[in-house]
Amino acid sequence: MRNRVDKIMMKKIFLLILSVLLFCETANANEANKIRMLFVGDIMAHQQQLDAAKYKGKDKTKINTWDFSPQFRRIRPMIENAFLIGNLETVFAGAGKRMNYTGYPTFNTPDSLADTLLDLKFDLLTLANNHIFDKGASGARRTTEVLDSRDITWIGLGLDRGISDDVIVLEHEGFKIAFINYTYGSNIYPKSSDVRLNIISEDAIQKSIELAKTFKPDIITACFHWGYEYHHSPSVHQKKAAEVAFNAGADLIVGTHPHVLQPIEISFSNDDRVRAVAWSLGNFVSFQRTLPRERTCILSVEFEKDEDLGFTRITRVAVAPVYVYAPGQKRTEITYAGSYEPLIKELDFSGISKQQAKKIRDIGNAIIEFLGVNVKDIDEYGFYTLWTEISPDIMPISRRKTPK
Repeated sequence: MRNRVDKIMMKKIFLLILSVLLFCETANANEANKIRMLFVGDIMAHQQQLDAAKYKGKDKTKINTWDFSPQFRRIRPMIENAFLIGNLETVFAGAGKRMNYTGYPTFNTPDSLADTLLDLKFDLLTLANNHIFDKGASGARRTTEVLDSRDITWIGLGLDRGISDDVIVLEHEGFKIAFINYTYGSNIYPKSSDVRLNIISEDAIQKSIELAKTFKPDIITACFHWGYEYHHSPSVHQKKAAEVAFNAGADLIVGTHPHVLQPIEISFSNDDRVRAVAWSLGNFVSFQRTLPRERTCILSVEFEKDEDLGFTRITRVAVAPVYVYAPGQKRTEITYAGSYEPLIKELDFSGISKQQAKKIRDIGNAIIEFLGVNVKDIDEYGFYTLWTEISPDIMPISRRKTPK
């Protein structure tokens, strides 16, 4: 009798172990079908940022060196180990007898900023913007060379008589992600046939997305530098370009240039596929201190492969409010402005008083109210849900005209 009981118990234990293994295998398979991408807005380097980054010590070996990493130290845990995309709104043109490092209106930043961006593990930088020719065609070309030497992928320019309306396809965790990148124009148009800027047009958008489709990507993302500076709502031209991109097959559109936040909207295609557009992500880092240019967000978009339906779909759109803190008006430090306590304890808030921390939280509330967070659902990374397929009818509804 005892042997029979023992055999039954052994069988139950075996079945339990088998079910756990099958569950884990299924869970791992489901996780393998998911991806999370993070987008940030304009990465700028004003003169105050250059001054703060420059070494001022007595070590002669560090004279004329710049360290930009302190500007990102407070949010590093939020963006590490993620698929990360940003807009580089400066150039790495080098310095010498005829060239200096400068801030606005014609940017030129030390190469060490590229080292910092590499250390932060940026996967892609968009270059199609109005400042890429601030130091001429040679400055734009050298910028691509600096990024290439750091193995940071870029998009937005055509070089050496190559196709200007190019497509970049990156692979990450089993996903193929196609990107296109265009700008409304440039502040300067250098005379060069070998360095060309991707300019927004209906024809260019359609052609590049059709080209992207030939690579059979899981996701097509359009990054546009567009709109009117300091306006909190999209222009007619933005809406037209977005319509063209969505009709051509884009899944996600992310905008930059206005230097302030604009809404994030969710819509559905004719075949009920989810589409998202972030009209403007504002400034990720800068020294623009006029409200509300110093308050922005990091955008998180989650995708999942649907093997049954045969396509990849957006499952969640979320935002993390951030504030460009400027202690003493001498330097900038991007700071999390959300209210997720476990993350706040993990991040570096040293040197920030309780009064200032409360102000930053209030700014964060203004940001999420402007963006229209409906459900106060915060994930482990400190991101607030804007939209999720769990509640597809609940859309972002803004409760403020600006994030002030």
